Amino acid sequence: MSVAFVLRVLSKRRRLRQHERWSEAELRAHQARELTQLREFASAHSLFYARLLRGLERAPFHELPVLTKATLMDHFDEISTDPSIRLADLQAYLAGLHGPRLFSGRYWVSATSGSSGRRSIIPNNAEEWATVIASYARANEWAGVSAGPRQRVRLAVVSSTTAWHQSSRVAATVRSPFVRSERLDAASPLPLVVHRLNGIRPDVLVAYASMIRVLAGEQLAGRLRVAPRAVNSSSEVLTEEARAMAKHAWGVAPFDVYAATETGGIAAECNHHHGMHLFEDLVIPEVVDDQYRPIPDGQPGDRLLATVLFSRTIPLLRYEMTDRIEVAAKPCPCGLPFRLIARIEGRTDDVLTLPARGTGTVSVHPVVFHQVLDLVDAAGWQVRQEDAGLRVLVAAPGSGFDAASTERALRDALSQAGVAPDRTVEVAVVDTIRAGPAGKRPLVVAARDRG
Repeated sequence: MSVAFVLRVLSKRRRLRQHERWSEAELRAHQARELTQLREFASAHSLFYARLLRGLERAPFHELPVLTKATLMDHFDEISTDPSIRLADLQAYLAGLHGPRLFSGRYWVSATSGSSGRRSIIPNNAEEWATVIASYARANEWAGVSAGPRQRVRLAVVSSTTAWHQSSRVAATVRSPFVRSERLDAASPLPLVVHRLNGIRPDVLVAYASMIRVLAGEQLAGRLRVAPRAVNSSSEVLTEEARAMAKHAWGVAPFDVYAATETGGIAAECNHHHGMHLFEDLVIPEVVDDQYRPIPDGQPGDRLLATVLFSRTIPLLRYEMTDRIEVAAKPCPCGLPFRLIARIEGRTDDVLTLPARGTGTVSVHPVVFHQVLDLVDAAGWQVRQEDAGLRVLVAAPGSGFDAASTERALRDALSQAGVAPDRTVEVAVVDTIRAGPAGKRPLVVAARDRG
């Protein structure tokens, strides 16, 4: 990070700390002010919003149209408030991205995985990106870890190393004299990940929830020998089993973090661990049913609408996310003004155990499949472990889809992960990914969970 950007992030983090001492009335007043500014900015600088919000200038917030991912990507160039940002140019930029290079020298660009449909692409200017970084810094501070001239931190992140993944962009950004940030690919063979972590000896360990469970098992078996002061879980639902294993392995309770590419940090746990506090000073969350009707606190919803108060390059007003969350009916005793997420039902992916080259088995993290299938133009995908091998469902792919080349790419990725080369991989095209009994559509389903 440049000195100027570091100072910008530190300034934003100080401001967020002040917000954490607000009363509920101060928080609601802040939301109203920021929302008014966002609506006015979007109407004045975005062709799409100028048309969409015409005649709705005085309409209540909950009456504004919902923005879906499909609408965002179909009208991207019109939604953009910078005429120099065009979707085709961003796609070409991401296709060739291998490091921290910025788009046009001034935009940090991240993309969603696209596993639940079309992937979205979000460019952030310096002001927006500093807010995203500050939102993650808030989560780390709540976990008891902060970095600065007097406290240097070794941070290890075990997730995706794909350059366009937001976690990769964040890790590259925070690397500084104060933070030694090391990224490890969750798709790598587990012994390699363990070896690298033993060498890094991180103060803070950040990983997918499924990876937290695997690494806790390695620690309890004596192969992993690290002593992090904080463990943060991200990107997946943190199960009670994984939480208990992590606490047993490292003596610290993991802190759950809820974030998205479009929003940055959305919520995080405080040290009471009663749920995740919504970052309501940055994002206005609306828990709704399938008809976009509001769901009261204490009851689970079907969708989440997120309004990103600091979004300006790509304004996001009532942006639809498919996560099913429940906001707690009671406040946390910690005194923060932000409401709690009592429960979240996101996608839970399995770590598969497959035959290894030679003898034995190897654990394969879902990121192995993400690296191949997230690039496929399709409405969704799912990997199912079956007795004969792996059956990969690809829903409603685009006209250029080639099942044979996708199968070859998957076999190559599995081989690099240490899987026996004769493992059967079959790609099948389907109309849609069928939901399970609980309404979930996990991306990777182990044989024990087939139903």
